[in-house]
Amino acid sequence: MAYFPVRRPVFNSSIKFFTLPALLLAGVALLAGCHPAVSDPSDPKFIVAEKGSWQILRGELDTEVGNFLKSHQATAEQVGPAKMPIVQTMMLKNLVLKKLLLDKAATLPLKDVDTEEKKELDAVKQQIPPGQDLDSTLKQAGMTLDDLKKRIHEKVLISKVLESEAFKNVDPTEQEIDKIYLANKDSFNIPAKIRASRILIHVDDTATAADKAAKKKAIDKAHDRVAHGEDFGKVAADISEDQSSKLKGGDLGFFSRGDNPDAGFDDVAFNTKEGAVSPVFLTPLGYQFIKVTAIQPAGLVPVADARGYISSKLKEQKMEEQSQAYAKQLLASSGVIYHFVLVDPPAQNPAGPEPTEGEPPQAPAPQDSSAPAPDAQAQPAPQGSAAPAAPAEAPAAPANK
Repeated sequence: MAYFPVRRPVFNSSIKFFTLPALLLAGVALLAGCHPAVSDPSDPKFIVAEKGSWQILRGELDTEVGNFLKSHQATAEQVGPAKMPIVQTMMLKNLVLKKLLLDKAATLPLKDVDTEEKKELDAVKQQIPPGQDLDSTLKQAGMTLDDLKKRIHEKVLISKVLESEAFKNVDPTEQEIDKIYLANKDSFNIPAKIRASRILIHVDDTATAADKAAKKKAIDKAHDRVAHGEDFGKVAADISEDQSSKLKGGDLGFFSRGDNPDAGFDDVAFNTKEGAVSPVFLTPLGYQFIKVTAIQPAGLVPVADARGYISSKLKEQKMEEQSQAYAKQLLASSGVIYHFVLVDPPAQNPAGPEPTEGEPPQAPAPQDSSAPAPDAQAQPAPQGSAAPAAPAEAPAAPANK
């Protein structure tokens, strides 16, 4: 569990954008009518919002809503007619705030934009799966390289605006970190872990009695080699059929109870002393034996080792709060005119199916929205910077190093 409440930022595709709670539009001009040029609100060319030189058309809003639904594998029918206006309202606010932040970026002397854009593009390229290239991945997502570069450019500009205008004193103090640690010590308890190496010979369900006997003889011979002083890693490289560990001398790294799905493995591993070699034992994977190379007892992560983790989460929380406050102020003074009836979420979420928040995709995707379904209790803030999401578990033990 997370050690203190940090709401996960909302992301759009692989480039991080934002959605807004309904309250952020307080004080913004609203004209629930039709634009003179196109009077049909369902027409893709109908203007749903405008300010100065820019306009947002109904077609853009429909695309934003469609991408939101697609990114959450949901349909309009699943969301339901009662809740679709809420989704549309939140997606429209998303588009409006993005434009306002880009307007603000044009008025500021922002530095190192090109450098940041290159870093972002390099980061996207590193996410491409082995055997694929960027162009083919983008094509599968319905994007071009220019589309991606435009999104990155906008993301960097928004980040720079927030850094310049919104974020003040976001670095936590030592006192704030200590207070969080003391109030959430239970979340920093870590389970016992061991580090072990193994030698494995597979035995599958179709093995005959003769096959099993031959494999048992082979593992016993390997065990005798280790027992007579031969290096465990060398024997593992020669004999073991565990392809993930044999080239590392059989090393499995540190693990807790339950990490290894091989039934019966933990019973042997956690009952073998440090430095000792276990007897040969049989599990669903086959015949194996292990050597325990280190034991890390259960305990509390020291505050010195937890400090960096707590600091990053507190900083993220401050950035969310400050960016939300900045967005509220920006919208309140924007003068944006809406030709769309905005529907705020109710005090309680209506019953019925709705998309749930998911993890940001790891590769470029065509979606412009990846926000959770409207929730009156959630208060997502604009995210122009790549703040890390709070992990679901307490930090890993520093003794694993």
